[in-house]
Amino acid sequence: MKAISWVRKNLFNGVFNSALTLATLALLYVSLKGILYWAFHEAKWNVVPDNMRLLMVGPFPPEEVWRVWAMLVLTLLVSGLLYGNVARVRPPLWTWIGALVFYFLVWPVIFPSTRFWLALALLALPVGMLLGPLIPRKWLTPISLLALAVILLLPTAVNPNQWGGFFLTILITIGVSLMAFPFGLLLALGRTGKLPVFRTLSILYIELIRGVPLVTVLFLSWIMVPLFVPEQWRLPDLISVSIGFSMFAAAYLAEYVRGGIQGVPKGQYEAAWALGLSGSQSARYIILPQAIRSVIPALIGQEIAIFKDTSLVYILGLFDLLYMALTVTKNPKYLGTDREVLLFVMFVYFAGAALMSYASRRLERAMGLGTR
Repeated sequence: MKAISWVRKNLFNGVFNSALTLATLALLYVSLKGILYWAFHEAKWNVVPDNMRLLMVGPFPPEEVWRVWAMLVLTLLVSGLLYGNVARVRPPLWTWIGALVFYFLVWPVIFPSTRFWLALALLALPVGMLLGPLIPRKWLTPISLLALAVILLLPTAVNPNQWGGFFLTILITIGVSLMAFPFGLLLALGRTGKLPVFRTLSILYIELIRGVPLVTVLFLSWIMVPLFVPEQWRLPDLISVSIGFSMFAAAYLAEYVRGGIQGVPKGQYEAAWALGLSGSQSARYIILPQAIRSVIPALIGQEIAIFKDTSLVYILGLFDLLYMALTVTKNPKYLGTDREVLLFVMFVYFAGAALMSYASRRLERAMGLGTR
């Protein structure tokens, strides 16, 4: 009854609204009819499970794929630990049920050798969230650094030219984020500081980078970075592109952090001076924690943008998810499956962005952001 009354109140509460509702329903019917018929009768969805390994890890050697799974499990476990410790929340029941349902749904289309690793990956995040509140905060930094060292060392046994697929997309996202955030923090401090030289250089850098398209920065880093190192120290294309990507993302992160710094009340600065704290101590213990806390939504938004913009490395020949998807469509066996494969790629990016957005909302709610 509540649903019927809601429909009457919001959709059929007048002649104009009723006509608009009916016209919208008719338009949706006409639009979705063809799409649904294609999806259920004409689409060749077998192209996705048949090429799942290629889409996920690219040309990564099959006997070394366990390294990718181990990196994924460690990343999810540590992420769960950090989130659970900061937010002080336990994983909701639906995360366990969702993991179980997803596991049995994909059971028929995955290789038997990957079922064990998939189970570990699905359990890693909720288990980390469950253990997070039990771990003292002083242990989080050593645990995170140790996990990061292991994650960075695991893929080094394989040639970087063989990294690809969704694995490469995630690797670029994490690497760019780790490099861009501290650089952006320094730029924000330089722009809000009182030293004219650092302030001017920070402003010039931020405005220059923000005025240039990301594609241009990626091409320049791909071409220019190798010129600054000796021939025998030539960096892989992946490293060169990641450096340029990080420089671009740092300019935007710097502006978000600067907004947070400027939003800190003046009384906080005066309190820090009254306590006898130096400039660096005030920034570390008083200003930056409040500034970063207030701009968490914007920072997560930038992380989502970084995740989606990784698809641009395709034009430089890196074997990311989009590159591998287009490679699959060129296989004579799968000609004409462009829509199916690209829809799968779209779903993967949407799912990743939605998960980050959901985690951001949960973190904001746990920290009391946006509430009065």
